[in-house]
Amino acid sequence: MNQAQLPVFVRLKDCGYVVRYDSVAKMQSDFERIDVENEEYEAWDAVGTRLKMSVQTSSDWLRIESLPNPQPEQLAEAIREFARLQGVDTDASLLSAGDFSSALAQIFLAVQSKRQSRNWWERLKRRF
Repeated sequence: MNQAQLPVFVRLKDCGYVVRYDSVAKMQSDFERIDVENEEYEAWDAVGTRLKMSVQTSSDWLRIESLPNPQPEQLAEAIREFARLQGVDTDASLLSAGDFSSALAQIFLAVQSKRQSRNWWERLKRRF
């Protein structure tokens, strides 16, 4: 990984889900090579610099390179969209300040709280 700052934020293009990764090893264990090759993910580092992910032939197969011109507003928008898709709000001031980790953590807590607040019948219906 050249010059990218951990954590890495990854958006799954097919569903808009955004995940924080604190290590490339964890990313390697969660991702499939074919999905990386097919560009199924978008990634940014801790300060919003876009990252290019690619596959290499070594055992550490996931290669991550920083792209020029940081674009933190793209990461902020991906996180906002993720919150919208989950039906929860996010603190715009956290995103404006570049505190992407806290904003994402807040969204996950709100989603968890929302799920726990449903009665047992609603939770059962959502499974089917």
